[in-house]
Amino acid sequence: MPNLGHPIETLAVMLQNSDAKPLVVPSRLAPSAIYDVEYRTAVIALLFKEFAKPFGPAGHRRISVARLKLLQFVTLRPWLLPAIREWSRGTSQGSLGFVPSIRIRRGFLSDTAHDDVINFLVACGIFARQEKHLVSGEKAHTLSEIAKSTETHKLFEGEQKVILELTSVKLTDSMMEGW
Repeated sequence: MPNLGHPIETLAVMLQNSDAKPLVVPSRLAPSAIYDVEYRTAVIALLFKEFAKPFGPAGHRRISVARLKLLQFVTLRPWLLPAIREWSRGTSQGSLGFVPSIRIRRGFLSDTAHDDVINFLVACGIFARQEKHLVSGEKAHTLSEIAKSTETHKLFEGEQKVILELTSVKLTDSMMEGW
């Protein structure tokens, strides 16, 4: 069996030493999974299962809209975990202390794809809005089924690891400030 080493680098060298001209066909490019409704729904299902708290006598569960949005933002971008931990601890480095938190806040606040998926889930009856919270709706069982299926079939294991790590991060009131 041949040693594949670094196939992309090998291909780049071969293309540099040839007269080949790469052709990009935009219609054949795959969009980022970050914009996929089903992918986002699965991540939201996993987060809701892990972080939503029991609410009310009917067995409903709820989570803060801002908390869910921040959690999914970091789950989709695992490289942000060290910055979110530092932000949670309130660790500062002089005048540079707020730079990561400002960037994370700006990023998750402008994540309209998340908002669109939440609006879709509300319209489907999976969630209901209650002031600054999302409450399990009449079809919340669908979300539970998605989370269970995702875990059973070992889908999105990287995201599941991030969620597990996020359980040890305290999302403080100052992190949710302005919501």
